[in-house]
Amino acid sequence: MSKKQYIGIIILAVIILGFLFYWYEYRPTKIKERCSAEAHFDISAVLEPDYNKRQEFINNYYNDCLMRFGLK
Repeated sequence: MSKKQYIGIIILAVIILGFLFYWYEYRPTKIKERCSAEAHFDISAVLEPDYNKRQEFINNYYNDCLMRFGLK
């Protein structure tokens, strides 16, 4: 195996590992952060005076958001 082939295999492995990290770790984390922020700062949640109803709305919104982005 030549040096160029060896370097090519290493570069390909780094690219594949980088993509896998992005797809399974970074992307879902960012989606969860976004959905949480959207749920907590939605006008319906902010204006709801009852804590239990507010939490129920936030949970439902969060779960719907995760489904919208394909995480559930």
